[in-house]
Amino acid sequence: MFGRVIERYLHLIKSDQFAKYEKEFAYRIQRGLYKGYIKGLYEPKMVMIVKNIIDELDDLQRSVDGISISTKSIFIHGYKSQVEFEYYGRKKQRELGDLIFILSVVYRGKKYFERFTISQFKKSGDKLRWNMSNKEQLYLLSRFPTFRGVKGSIIPVENFNLPNFSKCLGSFNLLFPPGDFIFTSAVPLEIIVGHRKSISMSYLLKLWKYFYPHLYYPELIDLEFIEKLPYIWFKIHRPGLHYICFPLLYCIDIIGNSLYAPNIHDFVDKYLRGCIGEQVYSYIGIYNRSALNFLCKLLSAILQKAQNEGKTHLRDFVERFFKYPYGEDERGIREDTEFNDRGGGIGIIHTLINLGE
Repeated sequence: MFGRVIERYLHLIKSDQFAKYEKEFAYRIQRGLYKGYIKGLYEPKMVMIVKNIIDELDDLQRSVDGISISTKSIFIHGYKSQVEFEYYGRKKQRELGDLIFILSVVYRGKKYFERFTISQFKKSGDKLRWNMSNKEQLYLLSRFPTFRGVKGSIIPVENFNLPNFSKCLGSFNLLFPPGDFIFTSAVPLEIIVGHRKSISMSYLLKLWKYFYPHLYYPELIDLEFIEKLPYIWFKIHRPGLHYICFPLLYCIDIIGNSLYAPNIHDFVDKYLRGCIGEQVYSYIGIYNRSALNFLCKLLSAILQKAQNEGKTHLRDFVERFFKYPYGEDERGIREDTEFNDRGGGIGIIHTLINLGE
């Protein structure tokens, strides 16, 4: 069955419909950003840029040969979603992020893969430089210290301890005119920034060698063999080996691990192929249960907020996320949780790839 999942996913990404979907997805993000730039929005109004993207992306869908791909998005209005954590012996409060990107892959009515990343948006200043003086925010999204929601936040009021196996659970979208962004994991970005208070476009773009080291050794890649790897793994896989890491898919550019994208089109391509963010569920392979638990609790809090305020769009979005169960060894948590229903100021984009039967 696992081999069939991979076969169907590869069939989708090679189709014309997928290419059209990918281009439309990227165009809508660019359009949302462009609207923000022509209005002269600065970082204090970044929330409006995020909302522009949310409004543009909602309800995008296509299908091919019994496979469907669709994107839904929501923006939770309210106070910023701040969390509290310890920063070198001192308690600090910072936004968890501006936008969460989720990708779920479903086959025969069950989830087989799920990933997400929590992204912070930064708008460039003059001469294409980004202000990186908020070291606490960078620390939070690169290291994920123990954190909890604070008063006025929709983040549940409990301690969360999230591993960051992929180094891409937290990320930054570095915006630049007329409507584009560089996507990067927070982990290498923190290393790059160091003690600097800002970083330039020219410096950041020189780092492609850091993110693509395999390009130095193209002669080592046997593409014909790589195409056979999922099927070889499927043949040797046995029940009970669900926690063996499965890095072989990275070689064929699905369910991989990308820490960087130089523009929106590259980001969208990697996101839709399952290469962006932390793997929080996998039918086979290692995944991050703690991050999955956090995501489900956050969405449960949003559902409670939607029910309390009668917001059907929020409710439908969360119901769609919880519609498909995980495998036998995992269940999505859907429960009452303590949070502040005035909280918000965060957007969520959820793309669902349904591979059919």
